[in-house]
Order: sequence, then C-alpha cells, then structure tokens
Amino acid sequence: MKKLTLILASLILSATMQAGSLRTAHIFSDHMVLQRETSAPVWGWGEAGKTVAVKCPWNGKTYKTAVGDDGKWKISIPTAEAGGPYTITVKSGKEKVEINDVYLGEVWICSGQSNMEMPVGGFGFQELEGSTEAIMESSGTASLVRVFDIRTGKKTEPADDVEAEWALTSPAVTAKTSAIAYFFGKRLSKFLGMRVGVIVNAWGGSRIEPWMTREAIEGSGISASELAEIYAVEEKPDRWPETPELVWNSRVAPIAGFAAKGILWYQGCSNILQNYYDKLQAAMVRQWREAWGLDLPFIYTLLAPYDHSMPEGRWRPRFVETQLRAEKLVPDCWAISTETLGSEVSIHPPKKKEIADMMVLRALKSVYEFPSGITAIDLPKIHSVKYLEDGTAVLRLTRTKCGLGSISSRDVIGFELAGEDRVFHLAGARIDMDGQTIRIKCKEVPHPIALRYSFRNWMGANLQKSNGIPVPPLRTDDWDD
Repeated sequence: MKKLTLILASLILSATMQAGSLRTAHIFSDHMVLQRETSAPVWGWGEAGKTVAVKCPWNGKTYKTAVGDDGKWKISIPTAEAGGPYTITVKSGKEKVEINDVYLGEVWICSGQSNMEMPVGGFGFQELEGSTEAIMESSGTASLVRVFDIRTGKKTEPADDVEAEWALTSPAVTAKTSAIAYFFGKRLSKFLGMRVGVIVNAWGGSRIEPWMTREAIEGSGISASELAEIYAVEEKPDRWPETPELVWNSRVAPIAGFAAKGILWYQGCSNILQNYYDKLQAAMVRQWREAWGLDLPFIYTLLAPYDHSMPEGRWRPRFVETQLRAEKLVPDCWAISTETLGSEVSIHPPKKKEIADMMVLRALKSVYEFPSGITAIDLPKIHSVKYLEDGTAVLRLTRTKCGLGSISSRDVIGFELAGEDRVFHLAGARIDMDGQTIRIKCKEVPHPIALRYSFRNWMGANLQKSNGIPVPPLRTDDWDD
C-alpha cells in the first residue's frame, strides 16, 4: 500500500510539472541576498508559451519573458544599491510566486572540501576556536549574514535544481554553517555595512575533479598519463565524490549564473600528491567563470601544516608550491597562506576565523579596492639570499613593508640549511631589528648553499608579517629530495 501511495504521488507530481505550474529555482527563496548593482538572472519553470513577469520593488519596474517549449524561463533583472527588505513578485497568468525578505547586498560562493565544510560548531572531537562565542552572538547578526547551504548528492547528469533554501544565521543555523563562510560573511557585512549572502557548496573529502566536467579536465593542459591517472580512480557509492562531474552536475550546474561577487575555495587535501593540481584548479576556475558569464574573483586557501603521520615528510609543502603556481595561470586568482595556523594533530585547523579574515582582507584589497594600508595581504617571496663567510645566510623578502615578526619572539622556527651534500639541517633564525632581514645559521652546515623555510609537513613554523599574515613555504633550491 505504501509503495502504491508513493507511485501515485510521483504521478501526480509529474502531471503537475507537465501542466506548467509556475515556480522559481530553489535558490530564489525567502531571505535571499541578491547581488547589488548588477544584472541578476532569475529563472524557473512554467507553462510553455506563457509570459512570465518579474516585478522589482527597488525600481518599480516589471520585466517579462516567455516560457520556452521545455517549460523553462530565464530573465535578467537590474539590481540597485544595497538595501531591503523587498518582495519580488513573479507572475504568469493567474499564477503568482512571491519571494519575501529579499536584500540587495554582496554574494559569495564558498566551495571546497572538509575545511570549507567544517561548521562553526566543529567536527565532533575536532574543535573550532571561538565556536561558543560565535554561536551565542549570532542572534544579533542573524539577518545580516544569510546562508544557502547546498547538500544535494552525486549526479551523473546535470540537474536543473538543488534542494536548499536561504536561511538567517540564527544560533541553530550558525552552528551548522561553514565556519569560513560565516566568519567571512560576518566580517564583510560589518565592514561594508550591508547584508552578505554566502552560498555554501562544500563536500568533505571531495577531490577537485568532481567539481568540473571531463571536457574542462581534458582541456587543462595535463599530460595523457596524468589524465589516465585521474580516470583510473574508482568511485565508491558510499563515500565522498572522487571522479569527474559528479558535483558539477549536482551542485554547480544548477546554480550557475546566480549573480555573485566572487568565489572562496578551500580544497586540496584529497589531491595532495598531484603536481599538476595547479592546472586543474585553473581549468575549474575558467569553466565556472564561463558558466556564470562573469570573471568571478577567486580566493583560495593553501593547505595548512599537519603531520600527515610523517612530520618530516615534504609532500605537503611541495603541494603548496603547486597551489601557488595557480595564481599565475588565471587572472584575479589569489592564495591565502595558513602556514602559522595549522595543527600538528588535526588536518582541520581550528583557527578558521583567522583564515576567513585573510580572505576578507584579500577581497577588500583586490575586489573592493580599499586602500592598501588597510589590506597588506600580499604574500612575501624571496628577494635575495647572501651567504657570509661565517656560514650565516642573510635572507630578505619582498612585500614586507609592514615588517616581519614571529608569533612569540624574534626567533624564527622553520628554517633549514644545506651544503654541497644537499642534506638539510634545522637552523636557528632571527629577525634583525630592521624587521626586514632574517639571519639563519646552523653549525652542521658551515658552508650553506641552499635554504628552506617551513618545508616539511609539520615544523611549528612561526614566521609572519607584522600584521599577522603567515609567510608561506619558501626555498632557494629545486632539488627533488
């Protein structure tokens, strides 16, 4: 009997859809934030051939389009400066849909794997710093940061829609919302003085390949052997997505085009051994931008230090080097360093607020073009290294006008020196009083020819700019040890 009831319900739903009931995609729901001062597409379904009219209360105008033969309609509406609340009315014949409590503001898409997914409430035994305070205070900003949290499963074909709704970040919602997305939205909302909408589209454990199509992967510039390596991965039905297109189909294609300001990305652990990840990430960015019809700014996070069961291993910093290369492959693409924010015992750094703040700083500088004095976010690079007769290596970095510092003192942890034998030894390091120069020395290496900084999976490295921006892994050699 229960099975028969389900069959009848399915037939009724199918008949209703065929009849063309007016509806919008789920992303157009109550409490929505719509990107301000742009042309925002709105889409949905209705009866083929009928006219759909969308009324915008901020300018009092109505915009019309016809429903296609496939039952779909889409229209772009101009948005105004930040403000609200508004009610958007969509009509077709006698049918009407109202979208209430809509604000015009800033919208950011927040994607990746578990480090983006990790909620403010934490992951079970893996705690998140500031969790209790953030949840308790969120009732005061519940309307300012709004979240659209996508949880749709894997799909082998592109879906039309996702099952999600916009929500105010009340304490109950905040506890389950991506910490990166929530802290980013809260800080940005306060700085800009407007509502911020975060589209949380993250899946723990997912590789990068499921977030794009096979065509994008094959056009990324990777070799035939690398492509074969990707296609050799077997998908496991009861696990996170690992093979191409499965997340693109279920979670990206259905929302592609929704007006947004930019993308936040935190992913890579599941691809950590790929030395061609930079090409894949660049290909994904290009495909997403093409799907949105916008050159969306892309801000991404470098993998944080973690012992990976072998703290002396070097595959994590090598992968960070690969991630950094992606900045040069596509324009408006910026990396965020987490080198002083990791955890030796957890692959999910508990300092998510600091990471979100750096993403905000990058957005303020490069997307919203605030003065550089507020946003000294650029990552230092090696400017010069001199090796003195006494065995001291004198290092100078670029982008350090605000000065250098370590977390607890002038002594820096994380440097290594090597001589002609190419064997690296831990070295002592100290920042000069000028705040710009670092002197590194190791008694085991009297005649150094190469130096590295934070070039192990875990070292407890502590070098940062004086404003708290971590210095990423550095090295002067290109050895394959």
